[in-house]
Amino acid sequence: MKALAETSPEYPSLSTPPSPLGELQTALDGLIAENRALREELAQLRAFRKLAYRDPLTGLWNRRYFDERLAEEISRGRRKLDYRFSILLVDVNDLKLVNDNDGHAAGDALLRWVSRFLQSATRAHDLVCRLGGDEFGILLPDCSPLQAHAVQARLREALAAENERHTRAVGMSLGTATCPDGGPDPEALLRAADAAMYADKRRQKAGRPLAVCAP
Repeated sequence: MKALAETSPEYPSLSTPPSPLGELQTALDGLIAENRALREELAQLRAFRKLAYRDPLTGLWNRRYFDERLAEEISRGRRKLDYRFSILLVDVNDLKLVNDNDGHAAGDALLRWVSRFLQSATRAHDLVCRLGGDEFGILLPDCSPLQAHAVQARLREALAAENERHTRAVGMSLGTATCPDGGPDPEALLRAADAAMYADKRRQKAGRPLAVCAP
């Protein structure tokens, strides 16, 4: 009789219906776990992006980041016709001689010193980048030609003061260019700064005073 009762359709087995609150909690726990995983993945992507934009030797921003920020500044200049910004190119003089005479470790140490010097001698919102080899680029937002030459003059004075405290002087060639109203293409701006930088290099090699330097 007991067996019949257990299998009879008149006596269905009893089960606890699912709780709506329990289902909601399960779904919420799943969303929290998914959100945590997404945040961890985003943090990893940001870390990888940061590495992709950093120069491994000096820790400065690299050429890729400089080009992106330069394009942003040019775009801003096209939107705001009264907005001016400048760039300053820096070339470390005679780095090859340091590498040849003292070894590449000494050359690397010099480049790291230059990176620290440029950061300390520029404004907090200026962007100092290593473009490659012995060349650095500094993006000067909201900076007129007059202000850019003032930044350049401060760099020269700071470098002269540093060289007085060291037995071996560090030489740098500097050149600036300013984005005019409407903004040129990046290549034109870089060519102008590059021409000014190499004019400064020629002036230094010829031992001429700064006033007679011309692109």
